[in-house]
Amino acid sequence: MVDARYFATAPAGALELLRDELKSLGATSTRLHGGGVAFSGAPAVGYGAALWSRTANRVYLQLAAGEVHDGEDLYALARSVDWSEHLAPDTPFAVSFTGTSSTIRHTHFGALKIKDALVDCFRDRGLPRPSVSTDSPHLALHAHLHRNQAVLYLDLVGFGMHQRGYRAGARIAAPLKENVAAAVLLRAGWPRVAEAGGALLDPMCGSATFLIEGAWLAADRAPLLDRAADMSLTLWRQHDKALWQRLVADARTRAEQGLAQLDLPIVGRDIDPRSLKAAKHCVAQAGLRDKVLLQQGDVRDARPSARQGLVVCNPPYGERLAEKASVGELYRALGDTLRQHFVRWQAALFTCNADAVKQVGLRPLRSHAFRNGALECQLYRYAIDPEHFRHPPLETGLWLARAVAERYPQLAHSPGAQAFANRVRKNLKRLRRWLKQEGVQAFRVYDADMPEYALAVDVYDTLDDGRWVVVYEYAPPRSVDERKVRQHRFEALAALPGVLDVPADKVVYKVRQRQKGRQQYEKLAATRDFHQVLENGARLWVNFVDYLDTGLFLDHRWVRREVAKLSAGKRLLNLFCYTASASVEAAVAGARETLSVDMSRTYLEWARMNLDLNGLDADAHRLERADVLRWLQRPPRSEQGRFDVVFLDPPSFSTSKRMEGTLDIQRDHVRLIEQARALLKPSGTLIFSTNLRGFKLDETALVQHWQVQEITRETLPPDFERNARIHRVWRLQPE
Repeated sequence: MVDARYFATAPAGALELLRDELKSLGATSTRLHGGGVAFSGAPAVGYGAALWSRTANRVYLQLAAGEVHDGEDLYALARSVDWSEHLAPDTPFAVSFTGTSSTIRHTHFGALKIKDALVDCFRDRGLPRPSVSTDSPHLALHAHLHRNQAVLYLDLVGFGMHQRGYRAGARIAAPLKENVAAAVLLRAGWPRVAEAGGALLDPMCGSATFLIEGAWLAADRAPLLDRAADMSLTLWRQHDKALWQRLVADARTRAEQGLAQLDLPIVGRDIDPRSLKAAKHCVAQAGLRDKVLLQQGDVRDARPSARQGLVVCNPPYGERLAEKASVGELYRALGDTLRQHFVRWQAALFTCNADAVKQVGLRPLRSHAFRNGALECQLYRYAIDPEHFRHPPLETGLWLARAVAERYPQLAHSPGAQAFANRVRKNLKRLRRWLKQEGVQAFRVYDADMPEYALAVDVYDTLDDGRWVVVYEYAPPRSVDERKVRQHRFEALAALPGVLDVPADKVVYKVRQRQKGRQQYEKLAATRDFHQVLENGARLWVNFVDYLDTGLFLDHRWVRREVAKLSAGKRLLNLFCYTASASVEAAVAGARETLSVDMSRTYLEWARMNLDLNGLDADAHRLERADVLRWLQRPPRSEQGRFDVVFLDPPSFSTSKRMEGTLDIQRDHVRLIEQARALLKPSGTLIFSTNLRGFKLDETALVQHWQVQEITRETLPPDFERNARIHRVWRLQPE
């Protein structure tokens, strides 16, 4: 019998693995070509590839091939096939087409030509016309055109071969395709590890794809065994039913024997209970309920279940800016766990995030490029051995203080760190009586007092989780020696836990640069880890990690107190309200009504949390999401002239997709103040504040309608006395 010709496709990065698989199944004349492997073999080889290939996307049987210069040539090639020998008239079919030429420029046109030829074949034989079903064809045909050479294929499987069946019914967003997971395991050497009795661990297992594919591979279970009855080849008119039944029966026997003998530790962990629920479902569907152990837990708590094994995982990629900082911490935690507890094991990390991989602290033995769907990924392979350890860089990161404490435990005793600690200690002593008298729980203890330590250090004594410290580094000029900056940064971070009596893992480090446009709204992480502080009698939520700012501008503490004092028993309008802390403090102090306006959904949700935390009535203390510039131009008629106090604290500069134009406070402040006058009672007060350095109030333009009084000095609390230019504040009353 003449061997048939086949073509199997696979994800980028898995073609050599696919070729090896096909050879092991008896394929001959294997050749890598395009996105797949061309091969020859008896029907048992083609059927075997459909049933046993772990890495393939599709397996095609070649029906015809020839030179094609235009649509007519393509039609003629398709007409050369007696389609009635391949499908029955009542078999719904579909045609897919890839490739183009100078005359066949559209794949839809190519597919249409083949469909027409097939239909005409049945018509000429007096047979009913088969129906086309693009959604659920019983038989799938495929054609590929390259350099005027066209090939027509029958898709033996009819669906993507990554669809093993065990994910059916699971509510999961699983970015890792099953055949890609199998390819990763093969490339990582799992068959050798399993043969030696080693364990398999996925510490971030998600829906357990690696675990299932690894168990099936070790148990010699065919990956498409559960889908054998669903394949297109069973409806092919030349289908060898006896051969297929024999191959499937043999695969079932091998699977039963392999699973009975499978006695390897195969363990999956995940911190997310929803992921574990999906993993349990998939593991049960795969027939591995008693073979795979699933545990809920943090990656830091993972421990080896055997003397040797393979750690494999597909950590989060962190593609969004909001995720990048937390993802870096996750990779660092994974690396710490591997180096401390998994020596002599092997590891394989599959990821798109090349930067985060540097945080693992291991030198990869090799890396392999893969494609997972539309994502370009890399597989990094490691031998977990001290000779391959390397320290991840400590240049940045929210938890840099913790990393410095772990890496350089003696640095806190260095002369530089001690000098910095002495200055912080001196400031604490100066502020201590005032802090106690006023009950201040969030304050600045250091603000670039020593020029070489260009940091601001804020202390938060939270109601729910004790003391936290937030460190802002002012980005240095490019002319400054980065090595010295780094040294001073590390010395300060090493000193702070001791002098402020706070654990290093509660010291958060950030870099404050000049903000432009929407950068003020960018997230650093996505923990939603909020804590409570008490200020001016109000409880307020703060977040130390997710944003550059914490939700509470400490320099405005006395500004908020002044606004609250003015608003007692009255109505307050808070424009550019941020997290509405001024409104909350005013409401707690007795304001009858408040209206807080901001464009950010995130900050208004935060504001609602602040109001709810203090048990304030949502009808009396309203929040409105709006572009303040547009809102001031056309304020609701019902709001005009009804407020006793207006608090106007705009950003120095802002722009966004939802804003009408841009805001430049130096240019626009007179217009904003004048527009706000329409909302103020004749006897009311407007408090205007800005943090723009070098700002100049245009009093000449304002004195025609306002009494203007600068109250900046009265609003600077003792912890900000060193930085008298941090904000400017005016009290304005209509003439």
